[in-house]
Amino acid sequence: GRTILFVDGNHENFTRLYNDSTISSFHGGKVHKIRDSVLHLIRGEIFDIEGKKFFAFGGAKSHDIQDGILNLDEEERIYEYRKRGAYFRIRDFSWWDLELPTKEEMQNGINNLEKVNYKVDYIISHCCPTSIQTILGSGIYKKDYLTDYFQNIMEKCEFKKWYFGHYHDYRQVNDKYVLLYGDIIPIEFKSIFE
Repeated sequence: GRTILFVDGNHENFTRLYNDSTISSFHGGKVHKIRDSVLHLIRGEIFDIEGKKFFAFGGAKSHDIQDGILNLDEEERIYEYRKRGAYFRIRDFSWWDLELPTKEEMQNGINNLEKVNYKVDYIISHCCPTSIQTILGSGIYKKDYLTDYFQNIMEKCEFKKWYFGHYHDYRQVNDKYVLLYGDIIPIEFKSIFE
């Protein structure tokens, strides 16, 4: 069978993702094992798969929370917000603080990149560096500390391609940055017969 590897987005149930799965090793990096064939790539880990290095880092700031984050016990406000079509989420029900990384996760990424002298083949993330986000949204998306973190990595790191999602579109931004949405992109691995 196939093994599915994924980075987290911003609407995951992080309580379950982080607490209901065991941490295992996989191709040189750490993963949350959801099932034997479903593995969450832990933020900031590097995976060596068939001779290619993949830096994985999930998470992103939600774009649909302009009207706020409510608590589950605020039933009247939730009803009122829903009635007027507000852009809001409910803490620990449809929104989690861990949509954005902790300082420890960010430091883990830097430590792992330093170990490989900031050289990987692929970067897999959910959102993207600030400058790429600006190109995508023509200024409609606001930068945050994760897009700035990726900007810093972008400026220091040597890599072939950076694949990301989050912006609900498919777009080859330039020769290195690819925004995916419902698309499957094959990655060229050297043939074992060569």
